Amino acid sequence: MKKFSFLYAVLTTTVLASGCRTVHIEGPAVSVPAAKPRIEQAKTSLKNKKEAALTLPPTLGGLVSSDKWLIYSDKQQEEFIGNVSYESDVYTFHADYALSDRNKNFIGAKGNVYLKQAKPGEPVYEAYADRGNYNYQQKTGDLLAEKGKEVRLIYQEKNQKPVTAYAQKAAFSLEGGLFVLQGNVRVLRPTPQGLQTLSAQQARYLQKQNYLELKGGAKASDELRTIQAETIIYDGARNYSYAYGSRPLLTGKSEQGTFAIIADKVQSDNEGKRINMDGKVQGWLVSPAINDAAVNDKF
Repeated sequence: MKKFSFLYAVLTTTVLASGCRTVHIEGPAVSVPAAKPRIEQAKTSLKNKKEAALTLPPTLGGLVSSDKWLIYSDKQQEEFIGNVSYESDVYTFHADYALSDRNKNFIGAKGNVYLKQAKPGEPVYEAYADRGNYNYQQKTGDLLAEKGKEVRLIYQEKNQKPVTAYAQKAAFSLEGGLFVLQGNVRVLRPTPQGLQTLSAQQARYLQKQNYLELKGGAKASDELRTIQAETIIYDGARNYSYAYGSRPLLTGKSEQGTFAIIADKVQSDNEGKRINMDGKVQGWLVSPAINDAAVNDKF
């Protein structure tokens, strides 16, 4: 399996922490002090920058544009309402609503959430969701879809066709390199043999180990064959895949004809050039060459 990651929701915190041009916004929706006290406060802050950094943490309003920007200084929260947007040469972020909570190290967004990372010379990552949450201290978060909708994740290397994944929920831990997709998971992945489709109720991906586990009605298919099982494993580091549980069923076609085989466990290299079957193996092969052979006239 080609190595790829779902490094999407990290965009939110990276975007908000990076610098960019100042954009025009309406707000903040807080009371404005008189001119003289405001100047005096600025002078006092300059005398002790460390203290100012603690009492007046930098706001995100200069980076993120929106129709409305509200600051709740007592809670250390900022609220962005309507057409929330951030764009730079590398990062893009859009949503209908976003909330930054510094006390909880939390950033959340909802409504037409879109994230993109396009670093020069690196793969492009994109994500579409209805809601997104990220804890930038723990480096964990999730992307969620409303009922009847799907989270869509896209990974594309330069001059390559994209890998696209769909699910009801995508959770991740950037520290551990763990990504979990849940609910009607589908992954469309280009291979030398053609487009491969992976599906299951849950997909668990370990980025550092390049290890993918499909569980719950797992299925993998390309133009030549399809395998169905309770669990399907792709181990990129060891270059092998295997399926087990619910008597794996392998169907497809080869140079000899069409076939269907059931076994207790099916194992192969990731290119599918060599397939091993263990346990009670049963199946059939329909071959035109055998059917048309003269030996059949004797029966």
